[in-house]
Amino acid sequence: MLRNSIFSKVFFRDPTQSVGLLKWVKLTLLESYLGEQVIDIILSVSSYQTKSITWKGGDHAEGGYRGELEFFIPATLINRLLKTHILELLEIKYFQHYQVLEKGNTKENKALFSANPNNLPVLSELKLSYNTIWVVINVTIDVIVYLATSDISAALLSGAVIEFIRRFKI
Repeated sequence: MLRNSIFSKVFFRDPTQSVGLLKWVKLTLLESYLGEQVIDIILSVSSYQTKSITWKGGDHAEGGYRGELEFFIPATLINRLLKTHILELLEIKYFQHYQVLEKGNTKENKALFSANPNNLPVLSELKLSYNTIWVVINVTIDVIVYLATSDISAALLSGAVIEFIRRFKI
């Protein structure tokens, strides 16, 4: 059976979650900005099967590498400044909402996260959603710039700037 599209789940919160609307909007904007990088990290470490830190009582590395949430933050200058917000994003959206991360405790009761092997296909669907969001943003800004200036060069430049921001997150 085919899964439902994840696209609406990016924008609409689960009624059972106690996350305010303003916080949800902030998290969605942040997710649109760096979600693709987070997904790449989750996918990269999801197949890691060499023994890493294990859950309580377990020796088997299921779901790939296990680490603190901070491990899943792409290392960039801007992300360093947004670290607390990104940790919140990972906890609320990737762990609780999409359930693409799973949580376990070490023998020392330290919380560790890894990819949820049952929800890995959701990551590809999220990536498609993020690309769709950026295309809509790019086209919208291009149209606004063209309507405001009647200059196709300015519209193309604005599109190039948006694409630069999307691809090269500092």
